[in-house]
Amino acid sequence: MHGSIASIVPFLVIIPVALLTKQVILGLALGLFVGCYIEHPRPLAGLEAAIAYVIREVGLAGNVSLILFLYLFGSFVGLLRVSGGVKGFSRWMEARIRSPRGAFVFTWLSSLFTFMAPDFRILTVAPIVSRVFERFHVRKEQVAFTIDVTATPMCAVVPIGTAFVAYMVGLMHTAAHHAGAASPYALFLATIPYNFFAWAMLIMGAFLTFFRFSRQVQASTRTTGLLPDCPEDRSLPRLAREQRGALALEAGAIGLPQDAAVQRGMRRPEDRGEEVPDPVEALAKRAHPSALNLVLPLGLLLASTLALTILSGFAPGRSLVQAFVQANAAKAMLEALVLTVVAMMVLYAVRGTPLNRIMVGFLQGGNEMMPVIVLLALIWAVSAVASDLGFAQFCQREIVQYVPRSLIIPALFVFGCVISYVLGSSFGTWAILMPIAFSLAQGGAGSLAIAGGAVFASGTFGGFVSPLSDNTVAMATVMKVSVMDYANFKLKTALIPVAACAVGYFLLSEMTR
Repeated sequence: MHGSIASIVPFLVIIPVALLTKQVILGLALGLFVGCYIEHPRPLAGLEAAIAYVIREVGLAGNVSLILFLYLFGSFVGLLRVSGGVKGFSRWMEARIRSPRGAFVFTWLSSLFTFMAPDFRILTVAPIVSRVFERFHVRKEQVAFTIDVTATPMCAVVPIGTAFVAYMVGLMHTAAHHAGAASPYALFLATIPYNFFAWAMLIMGAFLTFFRFSRQVQASTRTTGLLPDCPEDRSLPRLAREQRGALALEAGAIGLPQDAAVQRGMRRPEDRGEEVPDPVEALAKRAHPSALNLVLPLGLLLASTLALTILSGFAPGRSLVQAFVQANAAKAMLEALVLTVVAMMVLYAVRGTPLNRIMVGFLQGGNEMMPVIVLLALIWAVSAVASDLGFAQFCQREIVQYVPRSLIIPALFVFGCVISYVLGSSFGTWAILMPIAFSLAQGGAGSLAIAGGAVFASGTFGGFVSPLSDNTVAMATVMKVSVMDYANFKLKTALIPVAACAVGYFLLSEMTR
């Protein structure tokens, strides 16, 4: 049975279930049980094996650190919200935007402070700049695209300080553990240059923003003269807060970094109206706005993460770059996050935030990361089962041997784009395809970095473009545009980068043969 066709059966269960039900967690759970019962075909043996795989994988030291990091990251964002940091930063931004070009520039620069999660960025920036751009009669789709293109694509390539990083490193840990690869973080860093779609969209987004959208506004101004200010619609921030189901879908909090991947595993799209009140959001509405409550913790998190990462990899004779690559990033990120969360609690308490509010922000924010943690646990367990069933050997014998090597990675990327568009999920696509990509790479289809980068690129496509992505729904709701019209607008701009990426992966595969 080892390395036989039976080794692909778990994935033949996972992919259809995830695509048909939009429930990635359900698909992974069923795939895990199927794989365990194939390996141990007795009534209780399969169940015991499934539990044992989950416990074993979750219990690994590196995985425990990533789980703790994810929970604390949710707490970090929850504290930002209940302290008024997000509200204060939003008001600070709004007061400094004076012109359409300045608004475009500021929208891009704001990514330096809001890159932690796509939903976080959308809900922080979109309500403000939408009102500013409205005065200059800029198309709403163009405004939304400018924000969106610096959300998911940027989060996918930022190497520190985001829950995206923790999740991606968790996936890399699977490769490092089961394929004898380098450290998970070093492997993740190696995939970043090969996330072609994220880089292509950032380049195209910058071009469209500053050489098309901005010039269209200038041409309109020269033709019609200066346009009077439109009355500001102060209801937009309230709309963004009240329609939590549409804005963050089932997550309930802007701190949840993924698109609909995890939550669609718990709730179907038609149930979005059945929203449970979010206690963090209720407290955030009453919080006194203070930009310092966001800027100081974020600065501390980034500075301490960078310093501790370099320190963990430091050794005599190593350069800063070498120290960064050889670092124990999971340990450094966790230590930096613990330090930051403790400092935030002290800072907010000193500045008059009630202790009860601080604890609600900490606990509720962390709890909102539990679906991500469950997803990771299932990914680790499924990958371990697939490895024991000989999935890598099967891929090497049946796929890599007969399919031209130069076509495997491009096909994987295109297939991933289709899955991510149907799911509307970056995290879900990565969860499904990463074990397959690693097995193909082990079989000779390419390096782990290239295969991982192609999967990350395909998931980024769906998280950015799909009409089922919570980022698309959130942005369309804030901007008051049709979800499908806006999704189609993004799809048209993304098709050329997708085609270019497929060609790029083909040429890269040819060059590395």
